Amino acid sequence: MLACKEFVKKELGKVFIESPAFDLAGALSDSTATTPIIFIITPGSDPIANLVILAKAVGMDQRLKIISLGQGQDREAVMMMEEGQKAGNWVCL
Repeated sequence: MLACKEFVKKELGKVFIESPAFDLAGALSDSTATTPIIFIITPGSDPIANLVILAKAVGMDQRLKIISLGQGQDREAVMMMEEGQKAGNWVCL
């Protein structure tokens, strides 16, 4: 993997091996009410703090609903999503 990264860096440039900065506001502007934002996270990363900050910035902090999908939370999550569809809430699973 390291050799591949070095090859790409040498041939195409450093920009092609660096991860871009997390831009949640940009993701929001690209999404719609019917296109969700899906986070693919690595161990130790937590986008929730950024999500809460963005929700406050755009006036959605009272309509942001967050639930951890642990054991037995499936019904609650489904109810939150159904209510979110009706009320226009943001739901983070």
